[in-house]
Formats: sequence, structure tokens, C-alpha cells
Amino acid sequence: MKDIYSEVLAAHTAPGQLFETKDVINDKGVTYKEYVHFPDSLRGFLDFGLLHGDKDWLVYEGERFTYKEVFEKSAQLGNALIDAGIEKGDRVAICMQNNPEYVFAYLGILGIGAVCVPLNSWWVPSEVIYGLEHSDAKLLIADERRLKGLESLPKVKKISTTYAPDDSFILFNDFINGHDSSFPEINIERNDNATIYYTSGSTGRPKGVLSSQKGVIATMFSWGCYSAVTGEVAKMNDPDATPVVGPDLAILHCVPLFHVTGSHAGLLMSILAGRKIVMMRKWDAGHALKLIEDEKISDITGVPTQTWELLNHPDRLNYDLSSLKTLGGGGGPRPAEHVKLLDEEFEGRPGIGYGLSETNACGTLGNGDEYINNPSSAGRVVPPVTEIRIIDDEWNDVEEGGLGEIAIKSMANMVCYWKNPEATKECINDDGWFKTGDLGKFDGPFLYIIDRVKDMVIRGGENIACPEVEGVIYEHSDILEACVFGIPDERLGEILCASIVLRDNKVMTSEDLKLFLADKLAAFKIPLQIYFSDSILPRLASGKFDKPLLRKEFSSKFEKTL
Repeated sequence: MKDIYSEVLAAHTAPGQLFETKDVINDKGVTYKEYVHFPDSLRGFLDFGLLHGDKDWLVYEGERFTYKEVFEKSAQLGNALIDAGIEKGDRVAICMQNNPEYVFAYLGILGIGAVCVPLNSWWVPSEVIYGLEHSDAKLLIADERRLKGLESLPKVKKISTTYAPDDSFILFNDFINGHDSSFPEINIERNDNATIYYTSGSTGRPKGVLSSQKGVIATMFSWGCYSAVTGEVAKMNDPDATPVVGPDLAILHCVPLFHVTGSHAGLLMSILAGRKIVMMRKWDAGHALKLIEDEKISDITGVPTQTWELLNHPDRLNYDLSSLKTLGGGGGPRPAEHVKLLDEEFEGRPGIGYGLSETNACGTLGNGDEYINNPSSAGRVVPPVTEIRIIDDEWNDVEEGGLGEIAIKSMANMVCYWKNPEATKECINDDGWFKTGDLGKFDGPFLYIIDRVKDMVIRGGENIACPEVEGVIYEHSDILEACVFGIPDERLGEILCASIVLRDNKVMTSEDLKLFLADKLAAFKIPLQIYFSDSILPRLASGKFDKPLLRKEFSSKFEKTL
């Protein structure tokens, strides 16, 4: 039997079709697949939004903006930047919580060919200063909380949404008022620089991920191609299948814009889809349920813990959530049991995605029946310009179905780590493959993320994949959150630990949990040290569990028991 997916993909990428590709050789002699029918810059990509003109695009705490209004504000910001001396290729940083001004700034910077530098809004002033100095930013657009502590920073012009203690700060509205609401004509090309995102910095100084114009746009087109192909395949298999795209799309934007999930999957993809964005200042599951009902939300894209919190919220059944179509997730795998429960309890269907800042979030996607039937997977490789291999330490392919490091080659891949050629050379080879640092394997067309390479716990010579252990722990109905990791041990090298949050009013001991796991995991995979937390587990700004912090805390606790 022929593969229906491959047949439909071939039809969508055939000559003359929107997702047609061609082979291109770059200046380093590396051959990539690129799109043929494709805007040369993000400025051209923004024009897709003008097709939706008077349609609501951005909703934020009582404020509403149409596509036309957002683009006019963004163009004003872009023209104001030019008057302030910003030229094509200059770095302009943003550091604030999610709000409309962030969107205006992000699109305005890209619209004039400057390089947008979204800084982590959880950073303290010294970290923000590092990002500004490392990126050579000429101007910072920020809110009050992020600007406090930067008063003495002399080299960077500071634009503030709410806070102007002295003449070195300019209020956002004063900065853009009176400027033209149309973008100027600037020659921006495919290979020009577009963005610098900073990695989470869980070890060492954060690295700046530099991407090109075409790299960012490639992700949007690739996701669009995947949606078109999988939607058509779903209808062929089930004529009554609910389409994941349509005229009344609305996304609950509940992740930070300084990560590619927020800026790409939430913001930029909405331009291509004509989708309304309902933006949350910060995550709150109860408020999210109300927004889903009030704004008829069709899509959620966030970390898996967010949809899990919606499912477990005590007021969930009091809201009409029938508008939901997709319950997206990224930044980490869902336990298989979570996937099953989400599909059973919501009309919308769970989905998963895998990608990195270094790949502009492009990697794999899974949704619908394929994801439900393969709930531990990260889905299929996103077509048609992305390839994924599983390699060993020498960049050689491992045997089919074998475990190894995931490597990605794509038009969406980063250019380099900004001002860090050593780190770039370490992870990108001469053929353009990027080594992700993630451990995985293929089973048929589906990729499985086993763990971070550096997070794989090796106990007495035995490899332990933390997500496997977490998945089994989640099978216990009293468990709300579980994070598994290793800490150093003189005898075994590492021992396995688990930090657990129980559901309300539930009681459990370490021995109770170990007994539950005894017939589900090999003895060496059962955590030796288990700690039950009274509050939610600490997370990085990306929404992932903060394993470095938990390791540090556990190491301290364990030392005291010796």
C-alpha cells in the first residue's frame, strides 16, 4: 500500500504549488532545500497580514486591535527607529512581559530590516546588561520592571512603555507619535540577519542564536505545509474529521514572546493563518478557561504542563470549551497517559511539536490520530525543507531504530551563535547539520525524544532515560507533577532522584511510590531519593522544569543525610 502522506505531500510540493522547493548551494558549498514561492524578507511576510485588514488580531486585557491597526502601530515604531538612527542590520532589543507594545516593537524592528533581540524578561538587570552588551544593541524597548537597574546604562537608548524617571528614557507612545503608519521601502534580502534569541542559559552564559530572514520564514511555510498535508490526509481517512484550519481561528497566547514558541508559533504563524491572538500577560489556568469561553479560542500552544493544568482545574466543567480544536504542546514530551486523558476530556485534540531556538522551532509535529496512537513520540519531521538524522559522537548515522543524538538540517536553521565561533563549530558540521544535544530515535516516521544528552542519568554504567521514569510515575492517579533527574554519587557515578507534587489532599510516602513502581520499572530505574513538594516545581522561563536548580537543591539535601 502506498503511503498516503507521501502522496499528498508530493502533490503540495509539486512545481507551481505554494510549497514547491528547489536545491540551493550556499556560500559554504552546502546544498539546502529552499522554497520557490516565498517572500524574500519578513517585511514581505508581514504583507500577508494586510489581507486580513479589519479583522480582530490582537486582544489583550480589554484592548482590541485589528490587523490594520497592529501594522500601522508597528510601522510607526519602525519609522521612529529610523529617525533615532537605527539602520538595517542594527540590533534592537526588547525586554518586557507580553503586551501589545511588544508586538508593535517586534514587527516594527523586523519591518525595517533591523535585527530583533528578544531578551528574557525573567532576567535580573545584570543579565539584561549582558544581553545588551553581547548583542551590541543600540536601543532597548522595555517595561518598568525590566528598566529598573538600567538607569546608568549610557550606550543604549531606552524606550519605556510606562517608566521615565529621567531624560535618558523615552515613553513608547511619545517615541512613535507623529510617524508615518506605512513601512518605508528598504531592500531586505533572504540572507540578511533577522533575530538573535538567547538560549535559556541553564549552564554558563546564554548563547545568542542568530537567524536569517529566510530561516524565520521557512518555519512558517513548513508548518503551513504540514497543516495542509495532514488536514487533507485526515479528511481522506475520515470525511467527518474536524479541520484544524478555518475562518474563525483564535489562539490563546500563553507563553513568553522572547521564546520562539511565543513569537513563531503564536505570533508570526497567526499572520499566515489569519488567526486572532488572545494574549495573556501571565499564565493562570482559571483565567485561561474564561478566555477560551469568551473569545471562542480554537488553539492553545504552550508547554505541556499548561494544558494539563487546564484539564485538572476544579472549575473546568463550568466553562464552554467546545471551540477548542488543538491543544498544542512543546518544550518537552507529554506522558502518554496525559495525551490519552486530554483527548478523552476535551473536544479539541492534543498535539505536540519539537524544535529549538537554533532551528527557529522547526523540527517535528504530531497531531490527530497519529499523535494519539503514538503518544510518546514528537511526531513526524516537518516537511519539506527539514531533514533529521540520528547520529553517534562522530556524526555517523546509527543503525535504523537506534538511539543517538538528533541532528537537524534545514533552511530554518540558525546562521551561527552570535560572536561565538567555537560553540558554532562544535554543533554545526561542514555539511550544515546542527547537533541538537537531544537524545532520540526513530520508529517508522515518528521521532522519539528520549532525553537531553547531558541529562541522561548513568547509574553504575546503566543508562536511564528520565522521561521514561516520569511517564510511569504519572500513571499513579495521585501524582500532579513529576520531575526526574540525577545527582552525583561517589559509588555509582549518579543516582536517580524525583521531585513530586501530589494532587490536593493526597498523601504518599517515598516507600509508597517505590512500591507502585516496583513492578513497572527495573530496580535501577526507580528513584533512590524522592521529595514531595508542597508547591509547584520550579521552571525555567521556557516553562520547562528547572532541572539544574532541582539538582542543586537535591544535592544539598542528600549531603545532609550522609
